[in-house]
Amino acid sequence: MFVRVSVDSKPEALLQLMLREWQMDRPKLLFSVHGGSENFTLTPKVKQAFTKGLITAARSTGAWILTDGINTGVSKYVGEAVKTFGGHNLRKRNTVGVTPWGVIDNNTDLIGRDVSPTCCPRAPGSP
Repeated sequence: MFVRVSVDSKPEALLQLMLREWQMDRPKLLFSVHGGSENFTLTPKVKQAFTKGLITAARSTGAWILTDGINTGVSKYVGEAVKTFGGHNLRKRNTVGVTPWGVIDNNTDLIGRDVSPTCCPRAPGSP
């Protein structure tokens, strides 16, 4: 699921979208995992420890995991951890990627899909 929002969208509106429409559980904690966009390799042992630790911590605390949503650097490892151990129920994953629109491949393919203006105002001039 995704939503494209304006820079002046109200955070309260986004939260309500996530809680009501997407039926995500309200977070008790937020993990913000950000890093450089440079790719790097983790040893299997470190990758396993990171993956298990992140998912265990998120599940046990009711946390949402926030990333930049880009498939490089540390965010790539977050995505792999969620995909591998986060379960198949998207509502229970509670992982949110906040990605600049211009970075998304084929972003124009997303314009006009399931448009619902009830959440968040669009930026002036945006489709």
